[in-house]
Amino acid sequence: MYRFSSIQQTLVYMKWGGGILSILGMTIFLKGHFEGENNIFHPTFVHNRLSILSGYDYPNPVISFAAVGDLMLGGPALSVIREKGSDYPFDSTRSVLQQADFAFANLEAPFTLTGDIFKKTFTFRVPPEYAGGVLRTGFDLLTLANNHILDYGPEGLFSTLKVLDSLHIAHCGADSNLDKAEGGIILNKQGWRIGFLAYSLTYPSEFWATSERSGTAYPHIRRLQQTIETMKSQTDLVVVSFHWGGELMTTPKPYQRSYAHQAIDWGADLVIGHHPHVLEGLELYKGRLIAYSLGNYAFGSYSYSAKVSIILKLYFDSKGPLLAEVIPISVFNNDVQFQPRLLKGDKRDQVIHMLNEISTDLNNGEEIVGSSGLVMIK
Repeated sequence: MYRFSSIQQTLVYMKWGGGILSILGMTIFLKGHFEGENNIFHPTFVHNRLSILSGYDYPNPVISFAAVGDLMLGGPALSVIREKGSDYPFDSTRSVLQQADFAFANLEAPFTLTGDIFKKTFTFRVPPEYAGGVLRTGFDLLTLANNHILDYGPEGLFSTLKVLDSLHIAHCGADSNLDKAEGGIILNKQGWRIGFLAYSLTYPSEFWATSERSGTAYPHIRRLQQTIETMKSQTDLVVVSFHWGGELMTTPKPYQRSYAHQAIDWGADLVIGHHPHVLEGLELYKGRLIAYSLGNYAFGSYSYSAKVSIILKLYFDSKGPLLAEVIPISVFNNDVQFQPRLLKGDKRDQVIHMLNEISTDLNNGEEIVGSSGLVMIK
């Protein structure tokens, strides 16, 4: 591992259309621009591999993803959405998400008005009429493998699948049986085939699908290996999502690291996690990025423990990830009222500093997020 903060700081000072940097024998070509008070970088071309310059078969040699954490429009958010409309939660971040080729989130509540409530401490549901805001924001895919998607039983799950299908929003991680829940989905865009898989390791165990029961995909280790390897053989890139960890924990548990490393060993190009409601660290492992928890996004809660989060943007070529960008956001609903807002200035810098603090132990003591928010991946 090595530090890229000097590279990233240089990029902030450049603010130009392109340039070549030679660092530690690696040539990096970046073309793009920084925009707005938040200095969000918008690359139009990224190169550190010669294959991009000649003989490239892909219509678009670089593809971009935007990932956020838990999306839950129920609870106290409902009264605000009824008043202001289903687009309201996304108004401050929509432009960032729409600039990516793919955008995805973890849908933490079913879209349903019916179903038998499951008896547990917290249960959520959202009227299907509010799903349109998710579509108009530009989300291509929602993962459903979590501990709330069956809060209103199989009926609530099937309602959600029907709503998302009617809006042509892709989904994975929960279905009518285990084979379908763990099977994932392949999306085609700009000549790329992207495979998405989603799993939940969170209780209640009654939510986990079996051969005869609908529910979420639990990552049974041998089945997980086979599914990732099969997906890898059929696609250009594989993204694996896990709902895991301890709520409000900023450090991943050992089993999270084990699952993430094995997923990459078997072919995953990106591992995304959620459930803790707060950020957990980022890890670079074998040239791939693991985001153990992206925290909350638009989430119907007034929690004082979940105040900040990030939008994670990533850029890939055919060999895997090239570059990631951390975009800090406020999710403290006492201030933002269920509409995540981009952070600026010192508040933005504090999130990047905090993220480095909780990531260094995962990266041999090195800081991997530069002051500009960029993470170079090698």
